[in-house]
Amino acid sequence: MPHTPSVRGRAIRSAWFLSCSGTPARRTVRPTIVRATWVAALILTTASPWSARAQEGEPIEINPPAEEATAVAEVSATTPVAMQRIYMVSTAVDPELEALSGRVGAAARAALRRVPSADWQRADQRYLGYDDNTLEKLRVAREKLELGRTAYLDLRLDEATVLLRDAVENFDQAMSALEDPTDLGQALLFLGAVQVYNNDRRGAQRTFERLHIQMPHIQPDPNVFAPDVVERYEQSRIRTNDAQITVESDPPGAVAYVDFIPRGLSPVTVGDLPRGEHTIRVVAPGSTPYIENAESGGRRGPATVSAFLLPVEGNEGLAAAVAGIAGSELRSADGAVGEVARILDLDKIGVIRVAYGESQESIRLELVIFDAHSGRRVLRGEVVAPRALGELEDVVTRAVQQAVENALNPQVGQDGETPIAIDLTPEVPDEPEPRDPLYKKWWLWAAVGGVVVVGAVIGIAVAASGGSDVGQDTGGQVVFQF
Repeated sequence: MPHTPSVRGRAIRSAWFLSCSGTPARRTVRPTIVRATWVAALILTTASPWSARAQEGEPIEINPPAEEATAVAEVSATTPVAMQRIYMVSTAVDPELEALSGRVGAAARAALRRVPSADWQRADQRYLGYDDNTLEKLRVAREKLELGRTAYLDLRLDEATVLLRDAVENFDQAMSALEDPTDLGQALLFLGAVQVYNNDRRGAQRTFERLHIQMPHIQPDPNVFAPDVVERYEQSRIRTNDAQITVESDPPGAVAYVDFIPRGLSPVTVGDLPRGEHTIRVVAPGSTPYIENAESGGRRGPATVSAFLLPVEGNEGLAAAVAGIAGSELRSADGAVGEVARILDLDKIGVIRVAYGESQESIRLELVIFDAHSGRRVLRGEVVAPRALGELEDVVTRAVQQAVENALNPQVGQDGETPIAIDLTPEVPDEPEPRDPLYKKWWLWAAVGGVVVVGAVIGIAVAASGGSDVGQDTGGQVVFQF
């Protein structure tokens, strides 16, 4: 899910070295973290001229010197790549991390849906348990959202109100497929803004209250929206957090979402919620999700939601297979990993394993992508990420998008011994001159949420020996610096 990144400013270069002992299990990455920089070191397993040096225990510089990089290639977003069936799942090393694992999985799948060469739709339907009708509702909702934006820009406010209300209604009906609420949140922001300008105070109050309760991370940017809209949004903030919701399920052990955030495995009780109506979604891989709105807080007191889940025909065994991944070594796509790939009919499967970080504020993520047909591991990496809502999702989104694009890119694993060094370091822009806020330009008010683009330093070193494919001896590295 897209969030305003917490790491801003210029991209900072730093040296990264990989120390290898000859055995993949003992490989370590020793970074120097500069300020609030998050780094994912992803290992593309290929044979290379560097692997002999690694066997001798010599440190390897991930970005090789210019004289060693005999060819330099640039990654192009428009490079044609054959569509491959790929999907992402997450698992946790400890039940206490299941809520975080749910957030990681949702963010990873949201990122996957933005990769042009990834064929994820059928696997997504089977995994999340929604049907073609739900997919059509989602399509109509996004179409209405775009039409509503256009009407808003053209000052056709009555028409924009109808379109945006229709968009919200269709998003609500497609809730079983809505892991990422960003589009719904944008529809609500636009609708609230139109209601403010139409002097519909009660309507704007209800719309913004829903955002505060269910999607507090989606907020109007004061540099994008007029002060009246931002002020009305702030006035609608819920001041009392006395709601409590208990989620139960049959069978137990399903992931319980409260307001689009995974809260853990059922049964689970979530407290300190804003008073009002909350959206509860209970899901298990391969089962039709259970969705209910529940009010809690004040005179209503605590609420309890009881969900009953049934597997979709053809998905039997998927939930058990996904649960079994937690005990896998993630060296090859056999056992539980292979079973998930078989049920979802995949060419490649990605797994993110969530483990404890070095502090209470961080977690460690291991990202692995397998070729489902051969069972070989084609990519592996680790990243330390913050737990904070929005910051974790941002790290996962950027890491997964780059990892999947590289795993599906046909340039990776080609024959030959030519190392390819790729450095996508954006230029550091000059400080912008002071200017009027964007909300003073009416046509820019529709840029809901204000997108902040943060530069990413991506150093890639890939090498392949003649006739070898991705998934053999370690030698290539992919490094992401955020």
